Amino acid sequence: MNGELFLRWLTSQLLPSLTEPSVLVMDNAPYHSQLTEESRCPTTSTKKADIIIWLEQHNVLFRPHATQPELLLISKPNKTEPQYKVDNIIPSWSHEVVRLPPAHPELNAIEQVWGYLKRHIRSSLHHFTRADLQARLEEATLCATGEV
Repeated sequence: MNGELFLRWLTSQLLPSLTEPSVLVMDNAPYHSQLTEESRCPTTSTKKADIIIWLEQHNVLFRPHATQPELLLISKPNKTEPQYKVDNIIPSWSHEVVRLPPAHPELNAIEQVWGYLKRHIRSSLHHFTRADLQARLEEATLCATGEV
């Protein structure tokens, strides 16, 4: 998965299928966190000329003959709050975005499900074959849904 594929899926599949206003929970996967062009800040891989353009666009004063590292130091305190592409797209479809804080997988329901499935499979997988893995996965799914 990458940001471009995620945005395409979001706008062509998920959002059109939601019939009522919904809350979409975003974790910190890189493809959920693509910055808008306006909120991108120069990095060490940014060319000096592009840093200068960024500083001028943000009305930040700098010495004309400053080096790239000096320009980066000047840009850091002037960077804007990050804005994510999905945070602009989702509300335009009348839905809300909730972002999970970084490094808190316990707040992400799917992480809990994956954790349960992995623990179950690890404890019951006797032979590492595709068939045994599939059987343990089905068994874990049934246990998780209360069907066993």
